[in-house]
Amino acid sequence: MQYFISVAILKNGNKGTEKYRETMMMRKTSYRSNHSCSVLKMTMMSLAGLLISAVIGELAFAAPPEMSRLQVTDITTRSFSVVLTVSEPASTLLSLFAADCTTAVTGFTVAQEQHLVSGNRRISVTALTPSTNYCYQLTAISTATSEVATITAAPVTTATEIVRTSISGVDIIPANNDIVKAPAVHLATGESRDAIISTVELTGGGAVAPLSLLLSADQNRDYFNLNNLFATATGKTLKVAGSERVKVTENHGSSGCIIERFRQLPAASGGTAAGAFVQANTTDIDASGGVNILDVLRIVGGKGTSSTGQCFNSDLDLSSNGVVDANDLIIIKGGFNGL
Repeated sequence: MQYFISVAILKNGNKGTEKYRETMMMRKTSYRSNHSCSVLKMTMMSLAGLLISAVIGELAFAAPPEMSRLQVTDITTRSFSVVLTVSEPASTLLSLFAADCTTAVTGFTVAQEQHLVSGNRRISVTALTPSTNYCYQLTAISTATSEVATITAAPVTTATEIVRTSISGVDIIPANNDIVKAPAVHLATGESRDAIISTVELTGGGAVAPLSLLLSADQNRDYFNLNNLFATATGKTLKVAGSERVKVTENHGSSGCIIERFRQLPAASGGTAAGAFVQANTTDIDASGGVNILDVLRIVGGKGTSSTGQCFNSDLDLSSNGVVDANDLIIIKGGFNGL
């Protein structure tokens, strides 16, 4: 363009000057036009970027619910339960199949307890057949987005036989089993008791499944029925004598807090009166029969938690000052026997 203008001026004098001005005006107009196109182009690109970001954000928001901490509990001759945590408000469906995990089973009933804030829920299946292999499958449907999540079908086998004997020979209830009250739980600010799932299991195995509760707002209503423990070896009612070591676990749901407490079963009462879990030695945190490095490590793991916050385990607060700290390490060091 510049070469053309120079030639025009040389050949045409004043006319060349006019041509130069005209050409420069064309260049200016062309620049403005190109500049406007560039601005428009940049604006469109920005809008496209925002649209893509919005779509990506929408896709992220529309992710299906997550089902976690899933555990099969309370397996009896005619029933079982499943406890789990769901990441967002959702409806949960349980499908039941035969042992091939394909053939649908009918005639069973399902009951569900849930806490929408914590995401914890307990699903109970009843009206089953004793000593039978089943498969169950869970589906969660998001309340907000209708997105669906499904877990792979998993096997479960009902217990074989309920044994009802007593010392006197009268077939009423297992003489050595009791109803045991759930231990007290720590509630952080804004947390409610009925948001927590509590499970109890024999640490040495022996039982086909743990027992579970979705706790109620009234702590006087929360009891584990040890009559629903069945032996792994035989599938029959498990007889407990007392002093068996158990782990009681609290799942606080969406807060992510899992609290473990170790206890012993109470001595057999031979009746239906409610009992309480036994803590023989407070410094023997895991109820192993001696104070050792594993107990120390549990205190180290809980260090810094306090009764005013989440994930506080009062079993670790040996000094009872409301905080798991160095004071508790000093106390447990004093009872250390290395067993």
